[in-house]
Amino acid sequence: MKLHEYQGKDILRQFGVNVQDGKVARTPDEVRSIAREYGQPVVVKAQVHVGGRGKAGGVKFSPTEDKAFENGEKILGMDIKGLTVNKVLVTRAVDIDAGTEYYVGMIVDRNVQSFTLMASAEGGMEIEEVAAATPEKIIRHRVDPVTGLRPYEARDVAIKAGFKGNLNKIADMMVKMSEAAFARDAVLVEINPLFVGPDGVPVALDTKFEVDDNAMYRHKDLADWRELEAEHPLEIEASKYGFAYVKLDGNVGVLGNGAGIVMTSLDVVNRAGAKPANFLDIGGGAKAEIVYNAIKLVSKDSDVKAIFINIFGGITRADEVAKGVIQALKDGILTKPVRMRIAGTAEDEAKALLAEVNSPLIQMYATMFEAADEAAKEANAVSQGSK
Repeated sequence: MKLHEYQGKDILRQFGVNVQDGKVARTPDEVRSIAREYGQPVVVKAQVHVGGRGKAGGVKFSPTEDKAFENGEKILGMDIKGLTVNKVLVTRAVDIDAGTEYYVGMIVDRNVQSFTLMASAEGGMEIEEVAAATPEKIIRHRVDPVTGLRPYEARDVAIKAGFKGNLNKIADMMVKMSEAAFARDAVLVEINPLFVGPDGVPVALDTKFEVDDNAMYRHKDLADWRELEAEHPLEIEASKYGFAYVKLDGNVGVLGNGAGIVMTSLDVVNRAGAKPANFLDIGGGAKAEIVYNAIKLVSKDSDVKAIFINIFGGITRADEVAKGVIQALKDGILTKPVRMRIAGTAEDEAKALLAEVNSPLIQMYATMFEAADEAAKEANAVSQGSK
């Protein structure tokens, strides 16, 4: 679950991180009131779950109360990448030219089976751009999940990254950030920029904080922060079914049983010259009803032009998969071509069921490569208008 900047700052503040002051406003009058309270220039910042707010005009410096009100009017209600801005964060402005901007972040890194701490002197920029253009400017350090990040390790990372200022306080901020990441089951925490002023003291000016959805049961106090309107409607529906589902930007719907086989399926679709429209894991032991609901969900995606089903039956019976697909066809839910590879338990029974239906919409193939190739051809033909 992605958190807004102000929510991420609240959490970091709870763990002792020195965070820039700020308050949330939902009307231009509230923006003016907060600016008046601070009695100094402020920055009005859109609170939406997308990056690039500044480039979209969602972050504006406001030297006076009237300007803050005016910027509040401009930003509230604006559309940023399909999301409407309903609230803004009003923060005390900082003289960026008087100090230095750095970047620090923590991310769950499955390659090292722990968190990786990242630090860079290229703060204030999108870290993805830094990673792509000058990866050597990002210092990485695996954080031991048992001991956590220790102060001397954080200080060493800060030195290697070329940070200046009070390194003990910067290291202390990194340690506290890591404590927040562990305690809140974060998958991503960033402080960018981490601003170090003339006094050498670090302050977090902006944050990203994302909590692992699978750990939300341990953080019931954060449940009210979830904003369904900011999520894709198909992902919301998938969560009601208990599916592991992620909307992607391709034209082939993908269903599989198990995260590994679904990830492989995405690669195979790409290899076949199309793009997957989603990740959908129906899990192990899925019955016909679950498959039916998965077909129903994927079929609602207007981007999907064909569906690729890749099942290796162990505890999942192939005939149950076939029954779910056939029922979706009979109910008129399935209107797009399905190209399937289902193997393993009850494979022959599944073939018999599908042969009985004998629908051109549903075809089985011996290998996942053949099935993916055919699904890609079908999807691309529709996308290119030749079918």
